[in-house]
Amino acid sequence: DAFAHTVDMTTDRFMPSAKYKAGTFIDKYFLGSLNLDDKNQFESEQVAEELAGNYHARENVTSGYVRIDSRLADNLQFMGGLRVENTDLRYIGRIYDDETGEVSKTTPATSSYINFLPSLLLKWEINKDFLFRAGYNQSISRPKYSALVPGMKISRGDNEITVGNPGLKATTSHNIDLNAEYYWKSIGLVSAGLFYKRIEGFIVDEVAYNKEYEGNLWTKFTQPKNGGNANIFGVELAWQRDFSFITSAMKCLGLYATYTYTRSRITDFNFESRENEKGLSLPGSPEHTANLSLYFDKCGFAARASFNYASSFIDEMGASSFYDRYYDAVKYLDLNVSYTFGRKTKITVYADCNNLLNQPLRYYQGSKDYTMQQEYYGVKLNGGVKVTF
Repeated sequence: DAFAHTVDMTTDRFMPSAKYKAGTFIDKYFLGSLNLDDKNQFESEQVAEELAGNYHARENVTSGYVRIDSRLADNLQFMGGLRVENTDLRYIGRIYDDETGEVSKTTPATSSYINFLPSLLLKWEINKDFLFRAGYNQSISRPKYSALVPGMKISRGDNEITVGNPGLKATTSHNIDLNAEYYWKSIGLVSAGLFYKRIEGFIVDEVAYNKEYEGNLWTKFTQPKNGGNANIFGVELAWQRDFSFITSAMKCLGLYATYTYTRSRITDFNFESRENEKGLSLPGSPEHTANLSLYFDKCGFAARASFNYASSFIDEMGASSFYDRYYDAVKYLDLNVSYTFGRKTKITVYADCNNLLNQPLRYYQGSKDYTMQQEYYGVKLNGGVKVTF
């Protein structure tokens, strides 16, 4: 009987809704009793498609750094530096064609580039409690190996192809930051900052349909590429302080809060058929992010409730805006509680409760109405006892 060792996992407690049926799965106790090393029952098999995901990569980075610190005035400091990095890469990928089922190695691909990364910082101590900082630096983000290797995965049945891109260039960023910080007489601070970033050569997977490549017309073509450049403007606000300024009895209670507004716009977009689009946001850049944490700490008892929010953002760009994939907005609420007692030997009893709002992982296509993927993980509880000698 094909269903002799299966069990129906449908339950009215399925997190999205009771109307969904989970279905029939193999019984976990039967699965756990199997001896997978018994060659009389099971035969090992190398799956060619999985083997095609292997690659060999070597990266050598050599760098040097110089720095100068100078006090321009009693309350004004300057720090400057220059870092030079040379990157050498060599990688070998795999080519898989489901028509033949064969996997072959690609010829080695190499690349080498040098980056000059300057940094400048001015720190102005307006008074002992009030600081102002202004800085400029250039940073670099290298491509993933899996994007660089010259591999190729061909699905003839679906007429689809996924190709690596050894010609990818590292993403560079010119960063300007202005930040003011005020420190309270009691423990805590408030800060506000402005930032600007000029991103050059950001990397994103291009998904194109009915694209010709190496003499064939593919229904779907996927390849990582330098998608263009982007400008990012933003505001950062932060607050951290206990409530002793209200009354000394509330010193054990405090609040930590941050908020960031980010406006990103792509320029020089070079996806085929989307070169003239305007107003596109940088992938992976939510417009709003916020963190709020209320904490209590007294007589060995500590508790913290934390709320985190991020608005939706583009995760993957398609052949047109209709095919763009978005990571939906998230709201996380966590609670951490602990009690510590003892003198020479410290004993801590703790409990952590995560994802109290049962926030799903969700992707949508083009519009919030079109769900691409949605996963629920429920509330996670973790507790225990720690002993410190």
